[in-house]
Amino acid sequence: MQQSIKKKRNRYFNGTPTTRLIVTCEQSVIDAVDEHILINYIRAGNRAEFVRQAIIEKLQREL
Repeated sequence: MQQSIKKKRNRYFNGTPTTRLIVTCEQSVIDAVDEHILINYIRAGNRAEFVRQAIIEKLQREL
């Protein structure tokens, strides 16, 4: 099987099963996330990766 090539912004899961998660929240939360990732985040502009990492960090703290 051909290995995927990672792009700068998109994450490939290399065969790991995935499921799409759609999140609805207040516009002010979206604005805060956008401001944070555009200024401070390595993957600037990638909300999905930011949210994925935030979920993982939250689970690690609480489990």
